[in-house]
Amino acid sequence: MHSIITEELRFRKRVCEYAIKHGNNAEAARCYHTSRQQVQRWVKRFDGTIDSLRLYSRKPYSHPNQHTKEELVLIKCMHSRFKHEGLSQVYVEAKKRGYKHSYGSVCRQIRCHIKEKKVQIDIKYVPRESLDFSTQGKSYYQLTAIDEFSRKRILKIIDEKSVTNTSRFLLNLEAKMGFRIHTIQTDNGREFTNYGVKDRECLFDIVLKRLGIEHKTTRPFSP
Repeated sequence: MHSIITEELRFRKRVCEYAIKHGNNAEAARCYHTSRQQVQRWVKRFDGTIDSLRLYSRKPYSHPNQHTKEELVLIKCMHSRFKHEGLSQVYVEAKKRGYKHSYGSVCRQIRCHIKEKKVQIDIKYVPRESLDFSTQGKSYYQLTAIDEFSRKRILKIIDEKSVTNTSRFLLNLEAKMGFRIHTIQTDNGREFTNYGVKDRECLFDIVLKRLGIEHKTTRPFSP
């Protein structure tokens, strides 16, 4: 049920009531400075309620390139099996199974139908000549968080490649991204994991658990 009644709708209602009362669309058109054809269209739709005079949706009921139900099921299945390898791999696996649309179409469908938000975090060394301040011999690194769907990026320069800095980066990441993060994916570096050490939980994982975010890692020895 629409709750907003605009001045345009009130105008249409007055025109229709005048035309019906006088039984003359042309006279109503002259009185209200509109066309007879327009009055005729409004009167034909008018059922006594103002809602009957609202604009119809122009959204098409179907589209020649619209995804079929089978294609949507395929995307959901491939995303469930291969999402840990990234959306590119989801697309490749779907193509192997007969998917005909583009990579962008896969991303849009996942964004619309699969609600989880996944962010990838990476860390890279920043060459000293790229910085616009004096490094005084220190090394600097760039932390990058990328939303898998929108490709929105949050960047931070740090002066030490450590789990302490990556954990601090998490604390206000959701606020900067502007949405609730479901999953964070990283590599197996010591800044993100205790890879190979089983008797001690990594600080990065401790912070993620406190924030209610799932941590996934890429395959060992993969980019």
